[in-house]
Amino acid sequence: SKIKKRVVAVSPLIGENSISGPAAKYMQAAGIESNAYGLAKMYSDVCSNVIVDTKDKSLVSKIQDLDMKAYDTKITMKNKLAEDALANFILKQVHV
Repeated sequence: SKIKKRVVAVSPLIGENSISGPAAKYMQAAGIESNAYGLAKMYSDVCSNVIVDTKDKSLVSKIQDLDMKAYDTKITMKNKLAEDALANFILKQVHV
């Protein structure tokens, strides 16, 4: 759908670990692979763009096999500069 093409998910995980919060724990409890691929699979009905951390670059082609676009960049946001960099990356790559 038109809306799905504009939806972007930024993975809350690096590897199998949450950056912060309980995402990995909840995904494991629900029987979902706790990594960026599991997240992409879970959101594939409502989202067509996934941003993963550069440490998860190996998952990009697997996510693309779900008929989704996947991009890798540094997703941790420890300061305003990193927040702006991620936002600009999303706008540039995904064209939302």
